[in-house]
Order: sequence, then structure tokens, then C-alpha cells
Amino acid sequence: MILVRTIWVFSVLLMLAHGATAQTKLSAQARLDPYKSSIDDKLFGGTEIFLSLSQGVPYRLFTLGNPMRLVVEFSILDFGDLATVDINKSKHVQRFEFSELQNGWSRFVMYLDTPMAVDAAGMVIKPETSHADLMIRLTQSTIDAFAAGVGAPDDALRDALRQDQSARLVANDTDDGVFVVVLDPGHGGIDPGAEAGGIKEAELMLQLARRLRDLLRRADGVDVILTRDYDAFVPLEERISIAHAAAADVFISLHADKVTEGIAQGATVYTLAETATDEASAKLAERHDRAEILTGVDLTGADDEVAGVLLDLARQDTQPRSESLAEIFVAALSRDLDIIESRPHRRANFSVLKAADIPSILIEAGFMSSKKDLANLSSEEWQEQFAATLGNAILEWHAYDQAQAPLRRH
Repeated sequence: MILVRTIWVFSVLLMLAHGATAQTKLSAQARLDPYKSSIDDKLFGGTEIFLSLSQGVPYRLFTLGNPMRLVVEFSILDFGDLATVDINKSKHVQRFEFSELQNGWSRFVMYLDTPMAVDAAGMVIKPETSHADLMIRLTQSTIDAFAAGVGAPDDALRDALRQDQSARLVANDTDDGVFVVVLDPGHGGIDPGAEAGGIKEAELMLQLARRLRDLLRRADGVDVILTRDYDAFVPLEERISIAHAAAADVFISLHADKVTEGIAQGATVYTLAETATDEASAKLAERHDRAEILTGVDLTGADDEVAGVLLDLARQDTQPRSESLAEIFVAALSRDLDIIESRPHRRANFSVLKAADIPSILIEAGFMSSKKDLANLSSEEWQEQFAATLGNAILEWHAYDQAQAPLRRH
């Protein structure tokens, strides 16, 4: 992909200017700072785990029983001086252990003296430094509820995803002409997204993404990768790192939100913009986002002005391509399904769309607060029709994008 190579050149120039070693974001091993980390009980109940990391890193959470444990796994983390620093001030965490696993992940385990549940979890990454803070909040639970939720995720699924990513990197290096689509089913795991009538947004979007993947893979020269293929929490930065590892040609995030004010119905397509087109779009971006991230180029040692210039240069190529993708989607949805919202193409500052080198859009397939939309979203027949419309639109855009390639700046 020409734009990827262009961004790499920008990174090298930046390295020479600042005397630093260029590296892709998230590629170097993250390091835990125990002096800024803590495990402590809160005044009004619950326990808070705060871990300070040198940079953002993919992670996952799960619980195990006999004995009761909370496990946090990172896609490689150097625990530094943790063995010599007592960060545990909680009466509910008896002790903790940490180790590096052979499968390329690092594990942090906390032994609990009482059943507890994850009430909230999130990683915030500071764009100017790449420093990351992971916060996990635990609340009291019951023995039965804790037992019902224990179990490690399926390593085979995760390992298969990593193998798929590696295969795509090789494919991109050999320029075999494969059109790589990354589909991002929103939410998952401890973050179910919007809920209505016992139905979760995360489940619906995973169903829709699988249908769309299966349809697209029937086309010649097309491969599709999902950012998650089961009910798992995937941080925003990992969703974009999956797209980069897969050498994605396009990134499509799927959602179905719920509004509490006013009436909203029908599908909407979003592209990235620093300023939202309307207040509702701004609020939607706030709900979807977990962290502000800066991806696509190495900005190590760069000040905000230089970083902004590099990202602007990259987006001069990708943003028009994202806009044309959105317009083709809107036209297809309007023509084939007639389910478009009154203002179908909007813009907002979604972090998940910030990969500077990959055309990206976010689709709200409908609103779960609308009875009609919820009925559609829950219907297998409707999902098949929606997936077919999206699949055809993606292929239509790909053909258009290839025709426009000779006209773009290289």
C-alpha cells in the first residue's frame, strides 16, 4: 500500500530530525511503572486497580475460581520493579502475581478474599506521550454470580487471529492484490454497548459482521478479518492495531446505538472530523470512545505541531477515500433498503476512525431505541439483506477506488 510506505518515510524523517529511533506505535514492549500504580479500596465501597504504563498495549480481563482470582493479560508487558514495590493496599486483594507467558502475553493475577465483579475498565492513552493508564473498578458480588462468570477466553481464537494478521502482513509485502477488509463489531465482553429488551448491541453487531464477512469472502481476491470473533472486550487501540497488522485496505466499524433524547431511526454513516456535524454526533462519539489515540505513524519525540502536520499529510489521501466510501454506502442503503436516517452521512471525532493510513467509516446500522430498527436488527432475514447491501457497496467502492488510484498523490 503506497500510503503506508509514505507514512514510513515521514517517520524516518522525523527520526532524523529528533535523533530518536523510529518505531511503530505499540511495537516496543510497554513497561509498568509500579511507583505510579496502586490497588486500593475506595471510601464508599469497591476496589480500584490503577496501572501506569509507558505506552498503550492490548489487554483483556477475566476471572478464575478455586481460588477466586482476577486476571489481567497484556500483549507483552515488562513489569519492571514491581517485585520490590508494594502497590497493594486493598483488604480484598490477598496478594498478586505476575509473569510472562509463552504465548506472547504477560499476566497479572490478583487473588481475592471475596467475590467481586468488574464494574468498569478502561485504558486512557495520552496522545502527546503515548503513556497509558489502565483503571479497573471492582464491586462486591455474590458467590453464585462470580462462579457464573469465571473462565479464560479461548486462546485458540486469539492465536488464530494473530496468525491471520501475520499472514496478511506477508500478503501485503508480496503485493498479491488481495483486498483486505477489517470489520469491527462494536463493543463486546464487559462492554455490551446499548441494550433493549434483553438484546445487546455487541451481540447483534457480531452477528452482522460474521454475515458480512462470509458474503465478502465469496468474492474473488477479498479477505476479511474481524477485530473480534467472539464476545470479548477489545480496547480501541487494539482494534486499530489489528487493522494495521492485517495491512487493511479499509476499516468498517459496526454499531447500533440507543438514544435517550428525541427520536432517531434508520442507518447512519460516519466519517472522521475534528468537529462533529451536530451535537447528537458529538455525544455519540463520546459514548463510543474509550481513549484518545493517535495512530498510523511514529510520533516518538514529536511535538504537537509536527505530529499534526504528519497526520494531516496522511489524511489528505485517506480522508477523501473515506468520504467516497461513505457516500457509496449511503446511496446503496437508500436504493436497496430505504432505511436511511434523515441526515445519513455525518461526521464526528471517533477515535476508532483515527488510523491515518486506512480509509475508515463507522456505520450505525440502526437505533435500538426505535422499535422498528430493533425488530430489523434482531431479524436474521433483515441482517442478511443489510449484509448483502453493505458487501456490494464495499466491492463497488473498491472498484471505484482502484480506478482513482492513478490520480492520487504518491
